[in-house]
Amino acid sequence: MSSKQVFKKILAAMAVILAILPIIVTFSAALTSLFNKMDWYVALQNYIVPFEARLVVVLLRLVGISGVVTPTSGFAMLLQKPGGEYLPVILSWNCLGWQSLVLLGLTLTTGLRGDWRLISKIEVSLLGIFGTFLTNIFRMTFVTTLMYYWNEVAARVVHDYLAAFVSLIWLSFFWWFSYSYVLEEKGDDLSSKSSSTIS
Repeated sequence: MSSKQVFKKILAAMAVILAILPIIVTFSAALTSLFNKMDWYVALQNYIVPFEARLVVVLLRLVGISGVVTPTSGFAMLLQKPGGEYLPVILSWNCLGWQSLVLLGLTLTTGLRGDWRLISKIEVSLLGIFGTFLTNIFRMTFVTTLMYYWNEVAARVVHDYLAAFVSLIWLSFFWWFSYSYVLEEKGDDLSSKSSSTIS
């Protein structure tokens, strides 16, 4: 597949996602409310949130912020301010970026259609999951840093609106990289073997 076709697909996908972004945000809020009522989030809150909070605390140290993870106190993190007081930061299951994983899943179902080798499909899927995970960790770190150095209102605005754009940027890069360097068509091996035999 040529790079021109790849970029056409990426731009078309971004246009569609941006057009339906308000619907996605509304759907996300409704789905979150439903999960809260059904207690489906408990396992995420008890096991995944503390793990990801520790990763965020490690990254925060790189920008001069020291903090501790306190999952039992009602806060996910306590960040120490220069004066010695602590800033509580709540990191809930809904902050983990599950919405971007849903978007990734939707794009994988369409982006992997075609005559691609199975191993390259697996590689793309693993790359997408790992990259989305790291993207969400860096996003949470950025929002927390903003809250620490600026204020909670700015962090809330970025939290609510930047996340979708970060996901779009990541997915655009991910699919460009996958189509350009990872995905291999099933006929690639045969054509390379035949060319080497002729030569």
